Amino acid sequence: MKTTSRTSQRLNPVVFALLPLFLLGFLLSGCATVRSSAPVNSPSGVKTEPRVRPKPEDTPADETAALGNPAADADAAEPDAASDDDVQPAEEVVPSPLDELEVVPDVPASTLEKDKNIVAEALPEFDVPMVLNDRVVAYVDYFSTRHKEFFAASLMRSGRYVQAFQTVFEAAGIPKDLVFMAHVESAFKTNAYSRAKAKGIFQFIAGTGRRYGLRIDSWVDERSDPAKSAQAAAAYLKDLYGMFGDWYLALAAYNAGEGKIQRSLAQTRKNDFWQLASTRSLRAETRNYVPAILAATLIAKQPGKYGFDVQPEAPVPSEVVTIDGQTDLRVLARLAGVDPETLRQLNPQLRRGMTPPGSATEVKVPVGLADTVTQAYANLPAADRLVLARHEVVKGESIGAIAQRYGVSASAIANANRLGKGAAVKPGQELIIPAVAPPSTEFDVNRTSAVAYRVRRGDTLSRIATHYRTTAAAIASASGIGLHSNLSVGQRLVIPAKRSGSRAPVATAHNSRPAPAAGDDAPVVHTVRRGETLYRIADHYQVTVDQICALNRIAPNGVLYPGTRLKIRTN
Repeated sequence: MKTTSRTSQRLNPVVFALLPLFLLGFLLSGCATVRSSAPVNSPSGVKTEPRVRPKPEDTPADETAALGNPAADADAAEPDAASDDDVQPAEEVVPSPLDELEVVPDVPASTLEKDKNIVAEALPEFDVPMVLNDRVVAYVDYFSTRHKEFFAASLMRSGRYVQAFQTVFEAAGIPKDLVFMAHVESAFKTNAYSRAKAKGIFQFIAGTGRRYGLRIDSWVDERSDPAKSAQAAAAYLKDLYGMFGDWYLALAAYNAGEGKIQRSLAQTRKNDFWQLASTRSLRAETRNYVPAILAATLIAKQPGKYGFDVQPEAPVPSEVVTIDGQTDLRVLARLAGVDPETLRQLNPQLRRGMTPPGSATEVKVPVGLADTVTQAYANLPAADRLVLARHEVVKGESIGAIAQRYGVSASAIANANRLGKGAAVKPGQELIIPAVAPPSTEFDVNRTSAVAYRVRRGDTLSRIATHYRTTAAAIASASGIGLHSNLSVGQRLVIPAKRSGSRAPVATAHNSRPAPAAGDDAPVVHTVRRGETLYRIADHYQVTVDQICALNRIAPNGVLYPGTRLKIRTN
């Protein structure tokens, strides 16, 4: 005890001597924190936030996409972590063109000067400011030479939407020419999906999409709805222009986030996009984003001038029906007498290819068919909208978890299996799942008109013929090509109409054995091929993705490897 007392006495003077230094350091740290949290006024009078890592809401376009090199910028934004951002099992998405564009087009000075003269000749009128500097002209050259195939396809797709989008933008009081930004954002693809989880024609991340009124959940994703996403984009652009008073800065903010642009203006004391782009305060993708949009606008308004000979696709006239409860688009397609792909293209916002349960959903159908579908659906017995899928319980599963996986309620499963409230299930137990019924495999027998089909990556005549229940020879003949012709992505094919009472055989050559006869309970064994998705396989066999997952005990969002063998019950 005496030793401890003497040690304590020796240390006390040291502690008292250091105490003022500790207090001084604490006070200085607090002052520094207060100063760094204060807003900074930029030269343009815009109040900016302190320099912090931007939130996902600050990055509506692809913050990590490859117009530039995102790894070079230490201020990279984190993608939205919400689970609804992830691709659902029944969704098919393609990479956003932002992920594929080169860093900076490398154009020789002599070519650049020649291109400038061509671009400057007989310019059309624009309602958005237009400049013809080296950056813009370089992207004109890039889109019309090395990236010509990509841009030609984008021009063709744009025909479906430009007129409607311009009406939306004009009603919002913003320049109509801004719709051409979609060439750079998504190439006018409703299923474009970036590495930063931005989605749709106007590439919203989930946070910004919800902020502007888009519904985003596991059933519906209105970022993929052309009309609603255009309205959200117009509102967001209008807000950005009100914030910056300059359309180039507004576009830069659409790509990088308003907080990022505000901070860059404050740090560099610039008040002009081109001056700001000459600094390193913006990452390369944002510096290139604005000139790429201006180049796309120049080409879109005069495609022939830049060597494009394309016929834009016509808008698809449609009307809306209200569907009460849950059903599959394939069921509605059968009621309407159209191909299921037609309804999928009209309703890309339905992530699972079906309407959500427990609510009324607006579904677009080809014009003139609304009354037919409404009446047929009203007369369709509830039992015909559902199928009893079978699920074998595995260790650790609960009724609630199984219900969530199939998108039905736990009470619905309990009622279908006569289980009491709170009943437990055991591994190996087979449950009946009230799921959405796929239509009969005869759904397209009554196809009385030819269908236009655009070739996708990985397509073959045989695969397309299988999907449409016809033959490769019939498609080749109707399309004016040879049976063994090479297909190119974007190529138009004609799927011939079916003759009354006929049914083409379903090709199963790529499966390990043929489909069983009616009444045979043995499953088909399907060998996965390169490029196939669970959705495509389910569509081919007219079953649901969840049925395949349950039978094979795989996750709906798992990776499918070529050569994997899947069991599929077709009856």
